[in-house]
Amino acid sequence: MAALPAESDTSERIKVSIADYAVAEAGTISTSGLGSCLGLAIYDPEAGVSALVHPMLPRRDGNDDRPPERFVDSGIDVVVDALLEHGASKASLRAKIAGGAAVVDFGSDDGDSIGDRNIEVAREELSDRGIELVGEEVGGDCGRTVKVDAATGDVNVSRTDGEETTL
Repeated sequence: MAALPAESDTSERIKVSIADYAVAEAGTISTSGLGSCLGLAIYDPEAGVSALVHPMLPRRDGNDDRPPERFVDSGIDVVVDALLEHGASKASLRAKIAGGAAVVDFGSDDGDSIGDRNIEVAREELSDRGIELVGEEVGGDCGRTVKVDAATGDVNVSRTDGEETTL
């Protein structure tokens, strides 16, 4: 996990790699190369703290010894715990997701791509935890880069087709 920057350092940029996350109160948290993976931002607008996790697969098998941030379900748990440690209130948490494109086809029996399954699991897991999903830029067939303003939770999504969205 990337370090929490000093609250007064608004120029701090934190890069999140695949299967990793970061929590910050200031600056920008970013991740790139989102194909079927998700950029999942969870933030507390009242506490002014945000987190970004870059999971690549939907669910973690209980016996899996790979990092929990690699998976949507366990990645959410890690990020929520980290946010609470940094002063967030569970009741105030909000989420935004980007990614989940259909760029990798492993021929699932149900026809859903890994991206589709990542999106579905994110929606389910956030709902189960009482975290409101307030924005998403998901699906399709193009890659994305995500930048989160740590203080506000604003999310800028840049797509490889040139489209940009602010969530």
